[in-house]
Amino acid sequence: MLILLLGAFMVASGYVLLRKRSIESFFLSGMCISLMLEFTGILIFAAKKGGYSRQILEFLFVSMELKTKIQYLVIPLDLIGYMIALGRYLFPFFLLQMAMRYSMISFIRQDPLIKKISAILPVLSLILYYPEIYKAVIAWKPEVQDFIVNFSYFWIWLYILAAILLLVIEYLSITMVFFRRQFSLIVIYMITMSGLYLFYCGQDPGQVYRFYSSSYKWKRGIGYLQYIWDIKAYYLLILINVICGILGFISLLRYTQENYASDMEDVVMERKYNTARVGTLVFVHSTKNQLLANRVIFKRINSLDMTQPEGTRKMREYVETLESINEALLERMEELYRSVKSSSIVMVSCSLEEIAGNALNRFYDKCPNAFVEVSLESNAAVLADKAHLCEAIYNLLVNAQDAVEAAERGAEGKISLLSHDERLYTVIEIKDNGVGIPKGLVKKIFDPFYTSKNRNHNWGMGLYYVRAIVKGHLGSLRVESREGKGSSFYILLPKYER
Repeated sequence: MLILLLGAFMVASGYVLLRKRSIESFFLSGMCISLMLEFTGILIFAAKKGGYSRQILEFLFVSMELKTKIQYLVIPLDLIGYMIALGRYLFPFFLLQMAMRYSMISFIRQDPLIKKISAILPVLSLILYYPEIYKAVIAWKPEVQDFIVNFSYFWIWLYILAAILLLVIEYLSITMVFFRRQFSLIVIYMITMSGLYLFYCGQDPGQVYRFYSSSYKWKRGIGYLQYIWDIKAYYLLILINVICGILGFISLLRYTQENYASDMEDVVMERKYNTARVGTLVFVHSTKNQLLANRVIFKRINSLDMTQPEGTRKMREYVETLESINEALLERMEELYRSVKSSSIVMVSCSLEEIAGNALNRFYDKCPNAFVEVSLESNAAVLADKAHLCEAIYNLLVNAQDAVEAAERGAEGKISLLSHDERLYTVIEIKDNGVGIPKGLVKKIFDPFYTSKNRNHNWGMGLYYVRAIVKGHLGSLRVESREGKGSSFYILLPKYER
């Protein structure tokens, strides 16, 4: 069982590093590699030491043949002991670093000295437990051995508890569902890995270095495997390892996959857009057809007898038709121009209230009879390009209004503009109770030139344009929707403090 977990951690660490290269991935991989080193050292030591029941050996190695092969590997005890030391003292360090990175407690986040101080005890322990140094210190003053063993075990527990406390505080402070769902994967992974680590971390490297010393006292670690367990305790041991291993591995896999999928969406979207440039020709052709239709209307106008009342009535109808076509063409041209043009985003500090107000003014100019419920948690400062971000919110409000009208909600139709102060982000939410989006189309709606509306009036570039603006602000755009119930679009902007 333990050797299977070892293989799982090898796969997990490689997978994380290959999928996403970031400081979080480095810490996650560091935790996997630390456990891998510690488990490897314990397995080799257990194989060479012997004296365990067959059940325990099968639990550790799965195969007795494998245990025999490991037993006869030429590996000195000093190397085995320091391998255990590396895993034992690096795991709590990486765990605490990861927890502090995710914590939004101000003095932890703003003071890099705290993170540097947290490295002191792991570094000192690794220096002190270096085989030659450890043996020299114990030979000089034997009574120091118990102090070193107990103190190292104490700070390990301190780091683990501090990290889990920070993670739980952070998890409980999250209010938005999708943020909590994503963060829960990290919490589950780190808690389950800590459970596995604590189950085996009692193995002190000194037990390996001084294996042949008669003065050494067995206290923790691999020594507890010498006891004769009943079958229930043995199955409990297996169950704990299986649950922790599976939960940890699946959580890490899902978390990494979600981040990787998000990054790949940008790449795929850009490729789609480059391919869709060819589609511009189609829309140019469509525009040409509408202009040809206008030509037909002009010919009909020229043939009208304006001396007759019927001719005057027909003229009004044709003028109204031409006006409608002309406005639609202008809107489509403007939408395509905004989406395709290459323009820089210049971000400055501005208030969320000001941006929301400008977007609402534009929206009411277009939809004077509509109503938007506004609830901003605070007048937060955001780093943004006012014009572009205002345009993005305006587009989402117009889409919400179209969805409500399509659902024929009447007086029950509702559009909301909300803001949330959530961990690393200032979140702007545009919510409606319109027709919603079918589950199979949620990922398609951001594709360039995709639209489910009337193609005579929409080119399907609006949401692509909104997404491009949000990405330009170093943020991300999310959508949650239920068909027939409504949709919520979330603009996630990195939190900014003046």
